[in-house]
Amino acid sequence: LNLGQQKVAPSLAQVIVDRKSALVGQSEGIHRRLFDFLASESRRLKSKDLGLLAQSASVDPFGKVKKMIESMITRLLEEANADAQHEGFCDTELGKSKVTRTKLSEEIDGLQAAVEDGKATISLLTEETATLTKEVAELVQAMAEATEMREEEKATNKKTIKDAQAAKTAVQAAISVLQDFYTKASTATALVQGQRAQPKDKQWGLKKEVKMGSDEWNSLANPGSEGVDTGHKEGMQTFGDVYQGAQDEAGGVLALLEVVESDFGTLEADTSVSETEAQKAYETFMAESKKNQAVKDKKIRMNDSDLASANAKLTEDTADLKAVQDQLLAANRYYDKLVPQCIDKGMTWEERTAARKAEIASLKEALA
Repeated sequence: LNLGQQKVAPSLAQVIVDRKSALVGQSEGIHRRLFDFLASESRRLKSKDLGLLAQSASVDPFGKVKKMIESMITRLLEEANADAQHEGFCDTELGKSKVTRTKLSEEIDGLQAAVEDGKATISLLTEETATLTKEVAELVQAMAEATEMREEEKATNKKTIKDAQAAKTAVQAAISVLQDFYTKASTATALVQGQRAQPKDKQWGLKKEVKMGSDEWNSLANPGSEGVDTGHKEGMQTFGDVYQGAQDEAGGVLALLEVVESDFGTLEADTSVSETEAQKAYETFMAESKKNQAVKDKKIRMNDSDLASANAKLTEDTADLKAVQDQLLAANRYYDKLVPQCIDKGMTWEERTAARKAEIASLKEALA
């Protein structure tokens, strides 16, 4: 045997050392590849969790790293489920909040319009009622004044008619007396030898002539006599001149008296017509005024009723407006609480879900 060419079999210790070295080299290679992969994915996905896991993979045993990866996958899945539930909660609550706030805002707009309309209605009714009340007072005063004037005018017309009637009657009597006198005087006779000439300016009157039948007449007919024969009658023969009246002027006097009589009659008639027309106008005015007053009084009562209703509604609308404003204030405060947890996150739910899925895929790839 060539002892120089003989191979020496490795010892057991040497084999163990060699195997450990091989395992260590293999483990280091896996750690390196795992570190590189996790670091690369951490940069690509901008994931801090993958970056921290990559650092752990470079120093911790592979088994521990594997458990860390599995634990991270489980945590990410739980986060995804919780995030989905939270997203559903946010979608529901934000939707309800929007509907509620919109509805309350519309109610506030309607109630504010109702309050303004109620105030305008109250102002209008108050102003209209004040105007109607003033008009009714003016109507009452006008009717009182018209009644007073009518009574005064009626009394004046009554007196005028009465005076005209009395004057007319007196003139008629005077005309009758004069007509009778002139008729009888024209037939008077006397036992005289001659008549003395009548003066041209002879006029009727006791100062210039003696009236037949008077005491002066009787004293002339029976001078020096204490008694007078009262049985003397007109138409009998007498002594002295006979006075037959101013027959030439009689027609003019009677015509003048007839004109006066007519004037009094006209005054009576005109006054009667005027009184009738004035009474009719008064009654028409009073009827129209009372009708207008009744209409205005009814309108005032209706306005008072409407005003009471408008005030009650305004009070109710004002209270409702305050309550709805309080509800909107509460709804806005609740929405302000939802915003930080549902909106102000920097990433949308879709973006977070996509990033989480990518991380889970990278972790599962790292385990492969």
